[in-house]
Amino acid sequence: MMRDLSILAIGVVEDGVMKFDNSLKLLDKALKVIPKGTQTLSRCYDQWAKGTVPIFIDRADGAYMYDVDGNEFVDLMGGLGPIILGYNHPIVNSAIQEQLDKGSIFSISSPLEAELAELLVEIIPCAEFVRFGKNGSDVTSIAVRISRAYTGKEHILSPTGHYHGWADFCAASSTKNKGLPESIKSLVDHFEYNDLDSLEAKLKIGKFGTVIMEPARLEAPNEGFLQGVRDLCTKHDAILIFDEIVTGFRWAIGGAQEYYGVVPDMATVGKAMSNGMPISALVGKKELMKELEGDVFFSGTYLGETLSIVSAIATINIMKDNRKAVFSHLWAKGDALRIAFNEHCDEIGLDAEMVGIGPLSNIKFGTSDQSGCKDLFCKLMAERGFFVGVAVYVTLAHSDEVIERAINAMKSSLFEVADALENRTIDTQLGGERSVSIFRKEI
Repeated sequence: MMRDLSILAIGVVEDGVMKFDNSLKLLDKALKVIPKGTQTLSRCYDQWAKGTVPIFIDRADGAYMYDVDGNEFVDLMGGLGPIILGYNHPIVNSAIQEQLDKGSIFSISSPLEAELAELLVEIIPCAEFVRFGKNGSDVTSIAVRISRAYTGKEHILSPTGHYHGWADFCAASSTKNKGLPESIKSLVDHFEYNDLDSLEAKLKIGKFGTVIMEPARLEAPNEGFLQGVRDLCTKHDAILIFDEIVTGFRWAIGGAQEYYGVVPDMATVGKAMSNGMPISALVGKKELMKELEGDVFFSGTYLGETLSIVSAIATINIMKDNRKAVFSHLWAKGDALRIAFNEHCDEIGLDAEMVGIGPLSNIKFGTSDQSGCKDLFCKLMAERGFFVGVAVYVTLAHSDEVIERAINAMKSSLFEVADALENRTIDTQLGGERSVSIFRKEI
């Protein structure tokens, strides 16, 4: 099939192929001093076919990223979730710069800590007390520790497939569990999401004092499911923790607990709360959070770092003051992408779908060559000026025009994937090493 080279992205293109020479040189350099060349496995070069997408980004603005080779892309991954307003947002940047002139960290606490805590208590239903972290793993870990201290029970439950960071209790159930004591692995068990019977069967055993779960992610909760979980936890004296690192400030200003009307005992939030600055929070009922005033230890030099705090305050206030426009946009644009993707796959007979809910989706290929189709789709989208992976995060910077172009790029790319699958030319078109799986969440 003759390829339309006019749709290639702005950047370095030779013979219809986008070039990533500087990215590849920098990768060689990084691999000499950094394991796998990255700090984050989901950003690792091996999550895409090598040489088919950028590996290093120089800068970003609005909906766009610019790589070290001068290529321009619309980013459909939102920095893995933290970008909610768009990159380089002027109001957020101004708040950071103003605080930078005052200082980012001091020898005692800043009043900004209480200001952000008060804001979270105001908007998140379960929030009475607040503590900050720097990432999701920080706050899911301390949430579980508080729950264990309060209940006196070490065993915890989580739905099969739910992700709570690199903490021991989560990693124990993955294939990347080397270095973890067997005793930790024995303290974690699972139930099936949207199956109250499977949860109650475990809770009846009597040893589980903690249920930690994402209230929603790619699968919507059935009618009454989350309230059923809430009721079962109350009945069996278990603490319910909603991991809202992803859903917080993306489903609604108060997260999925506001959206679905079910209030947990504690919740973790992060990612979108600061539009890209490193901060997370544990919020919860006062009687539980007061464990941190006793012998439950959680402390860190950078947990009160002010630049991230003012970024969170600015970001949340933007969403709070424009909540109807913000969240209707996120849901509408997310739905538009997913519906268009799925309808086109049906039209051309390609076994693929975009699964998810509103502001978050995942791309899945069910073909005989799943990894090859995914890698080729990402390559073809990059050539059309769109950076994609598995997860698709919509931001406020994704305008109607950007979404329309993304839909057209997806349709063209999916058609080419179907053609390559039928003619067995996927590896020829990739021309390099395929991507690899990071890890499975259960073993």
